[in-house]
Amino acid sequence: MSEQELYRKFARYYDLIYQWMDYKSEAEFIEKMVELHPHSGGCDLLDVACGTGNHAQYLVDSFHVVGLDINPEMMEIAREKVPEMELIQGNMKEMNLERDFDVIICLFSSINYHTNLSELGTTFKRFYDHLKPGGVLIFDLGFCTENWEEGRMLVDAVVEGDLQLARISQSRLCDGVFNANFVFLIKEDGNMDFEVDQHQIGVFNTPEVKKILENTGFETRIYSDYTDLPWDAESDKRPVFVCVKT
Repeated sequence: MSEQELYRKFARYYDLIYQWMDYKSEAEFIEKMVELHPHSGGCDLLDVACGTGNHAQYLVDSFHVVGLDINPEMMEIAREKVPEMELIQGNMKEMNLERDFDVIICLFSSINYHTNLSELGTTFKRFYDHLKPGGVLIFDLGFCTENWEEGRMLVDAVVEGDLQLARISQSRLCDGVFNANFVFLIKEDGNMDFEVDQHQIGVFNTPEVKKILENTGFETRIYSDYTDLPWDAESDKRPVFVCVKT
């Protein structure tokens, strides 16, 4: 069983699988939050786990964007899509860029690639240390205990020209970790490929995450799924954290 092949072997299919995402609206939310909340006043933005550059392509007109990602295959697509973005290969859990930023973003469940709160807290400290005073951190929890639905079957399907792709998974939680096994079925140019792709995804309690951020030194607000509305624990919406370095 392979790990995180979506970001390596299947990187060229990534944008097709997630073509339903509204990256532009989420980028507009980021711009609005940076304007609304006190910040350092500059325009240096670090896009952590930037992937194929789907958010960055809408942010480069407003910010000087630096993208950090662990997977070179994803970065190669980002390089073609957003040639003006500086790219750095690296792991957010080990990040030490010796540079400060006005804004750090870590979007589309990327922060869930931590499997415990201690590990998550260490990364938050790294983000804090890479922000200028008054700098803004924005991230979402795609998976949290409040919106978790045990046993849910997820199916993504793409048909485009000679390509037929299906990705199937089921949500099963064990000790706070979603051991996500994605089954890929791909038919392209008459050839069939099959892969089981494994991801270790942390599912956290939102108030506990907020407490860690505040203990790190962030003033934190939580919004509902990239809208102006405050996040509601009774909803099934993604909590989006907007944090200011104090």
